[in-house]
Amino acid sequence: QKLMKNNILGFVVYFLTSILFSPAVAVILLAIKENSDRCHYYNGAWNKTDIIIGCSAVALGAAVRCLLFNYFNIELL
Repeated sequence: QKLMKNNILGFVVYFLTSILFSPAVAVILLAIKENSDRCHYYNGAWNKTDIIIGCSAVALGAAVRCLLFNYFNIELL
């Protein structure tokens, strides 16, 4: 149950980062976090589930960002 909560929280963080800053920033955060987890928790192996969840959050956030900023012409600040 704690693992699912962390996956949902990670999805929300990467999704919002992708919308508010940019998909590139979200991908950099994802790479840094997953590399840290790989070294500290997974004995050098990549956790494919976390990477797939993070990439899908970034892709969805990029789509929403494109829709909001390009289609509806909404601007931050």
